[in-house]
Amino acid sequence: MVTRTGLFLTFALVLGLVAWMSPAPDHITDRDTYEATAKMTIVPDCAELHCFRVLVPWVLGSLPGPSIAKWKTYAVLANAAAAVAVFALCLAWGLSRRAAGLASFASAFGFGSLFTLYDVFTGDPLMFALGPVVVMLLVRERVALAGAVGAVGVMAKEFVAAPLFVFAVTSWFEGRREFGFRVLAAANLAFIVWLTLQLTLILRFNYGYGENPSTHLLSGGYLIPWIVEQSPRGALSALVNEFGALWILAPAGWLAAPAPMRRFAVVALPVAALFAYVQQPDRALWNFHFVAAPLAAIVLERVPSVLAWSTLGAFAAANLRVGAQLTAVPPARFALALSMVLALASCAMAWKGQHVGQA
Repeated sequence: MVTRTGLFLTFALVLGLVAWMSPAPDHITDRDTYEATAKMTIVPDCAELHCFRVLVPWVLGSLPGPSIAKWKTYAVLANAAAAVAVFALCLAWGLSRRAAGLASFASAFGFGSLFTLYDVFTGDPLMFALGPVVVMLLVRERVALAGAVGAVGVMAKEFVAAPLFVFAVTSWFEGRREFGFRVLAAANLAFIVWLTLQLTLILRFNYGYGENPSTHLLSGGYLIPWIVEQSPRGALSALVNEFGALWILAPAGWLAAPAPMRRFAVVALPVAALFAYVQQPDRALWNFHFVAAPLAAIVLERVPSVLAWSTLGAFAAANLRVGAQLTAVPPARFALALSMVLALASCAMAWKGQHVGQA
């Protein structure tokens, strides 16, 4: 039986190889902002949104070694941890170990995860890991610990508070009002820490958000400029690449998922839409990989292993090209198309098998 430690080491080894092979970004990134924060701790008069996301650069800046090596190592380890956290969350939700293994693979080799091995100067890998960790803790009713993780995590990026609010609302829908209020208190704690950090940096060190579209809530947020910049067709293509075959598998898996998973997924939908509005959509949505991957795995565990792993293999191959930007991998459109065809076949076989079993 594969242990979580073994799973983590395997993912870390493979993702480390991918990160080593991934080329340097050919576009402007947030590297300068994060490296300045790592070096100076506080960057006076910073007018950049990413200056507020201090936790990761503060930690990495305190460690010895070349900057790029530290950031790539961080991205690899955080994404490996995210995959293992998805594995643990699946088990907490009552899924089988086979489904958990399939979901963890989809998480590790999804677009969002692999893209952060290409553009490593971001807090996203930590968010990918903390999202499923927080939900797993809440499923196990360890509210205080989940709140503590959220309160620390928001100093890296605000997303980690979102699962706490989603779980609070989900608990109310389930009729667990008292528990829901406890989770809401934990969510509010994380929000207060985040707000305190923002105000401290703004009032004491003259930080600002600059012209970042995320702050333009009444004029299209990040969504409208993003669509205009690359055309509606390009935006649609980017969104398809974001989840690939999971767009097909996850809705089908939702129909057969345990009730707590279904409720959480429904409540998470408007929150995911909000993040896609205020952040770059084709990257923001992957924060919810810990919902999409387990739902997809519910379908894949019901089909023969060769079909399940072929689907995920094609899914990973496409993401190695569009995410990690590995030019040695064939063009992504072929692998993407194949993964979607196999996903449709998996859904049909799983659906047919369910009805045969019921007959």
